[in-house]
Amino acid sequence: MHHSLTLNKQLPKIHFDKGVSLNIEVMTLQQLFGKLEQIKDHNPYAPHKIQFYLILLITKNTYHHFVDFKSYELGVGSMLFVAKNQVHHFNKVLQKANGYAIVFNHLFVNQHYFLNETLRLNRLFNYHIESPVIHQKEVGEDNIANLIAMLYQEYTLNNNFAKSEIMASLLRTLLLKAERAKDNHAVTNINTHWLQTFDAFRAMLENEYVNTRSSRIYASKLLVSYKLLNNIVKKLTGKTVKAFIDDYVTIEIKRYLISTSLSVKEISYKTGFEEPANMVKFFKKNANTTPLKFRQQL
Repeated sequence: MHHSLTLNKQLPKIHFDKGVSLNIEVMTLQQLFGKLEQIKDHNPYAPHKIQFYLILLITKNTYHHFVDFKSYELGVGSMLFVAKNQVHHFNKVLQKANGYAIVFNHLFVNQHYFLNETLRLNRLFNYHIESPVIHQKEVGEDNIANLIAMLYQEYTLNNNFAKSEIMASLLRTLLLKAERAKDNHAVTNINTHWLQTFDAFRAMLENEYVNTRSSRIYASKLLVSYKLLNNIVKKLTGKTVKAFIDDYVTIEIKRYLISTSLSVKEISYKTGFEEPANMVKFFKKNANTTPLKFRQQL
């Protein structure tokens, strides 16, 4: 993990270490904690946005991890999947837990094209649809922890022959097995085509929410009817398209409030509101508090 120095005015964006030739790192939680303690350019125990994917597995004791303003309790056998662009932070209890951390970036995904599909149609990193955690009871007899131990063994092996391919194969198997655990406990049967449409909608929203919050504009840009898009989003998230967009924008505002020193006025413009008063009204309605109170609480 490489940590780029950013000003307080911006949400710290943490990039993957360019020095890691494989574009993937596998380490024990103890090694990870050692790395976190060495970081000088940002506080890993304060919210920051990651530009890569992170998987944590706990093998001993418990640990709470914070992702997008929620705390997730991880016990023995629990796995947490943090997606690129999510805001998270560590806490120092990590030093008391055992387990593994896997960090990989989009270059690793692009290099092994089959991982692209696995990730894109995956509930694990689709945090809008499902919880980002899998607990041991959901895994059942499937020994996913073994696969992570194998990934670590391969990563630390001195022999580099086909290392990247072997690691990609192990990671793909790990993601598919974790996906299977999710599927066994899924509330909804997900139609692949619907998931692709939802994925395209979410990606578009990420890029366009500052310009428009209109459900109908997103539907027409995706070349689907408003009714179909609404049905898909409702089926997958339990929310209407409008409610989903409002939630998305609310989280973006929260990310700015908690992780930057930008004023409410500056955050209003950055999140697509022409008038700060409109943003405050929108935030009050969706977060049940004012932007300043939210910032003070946290």
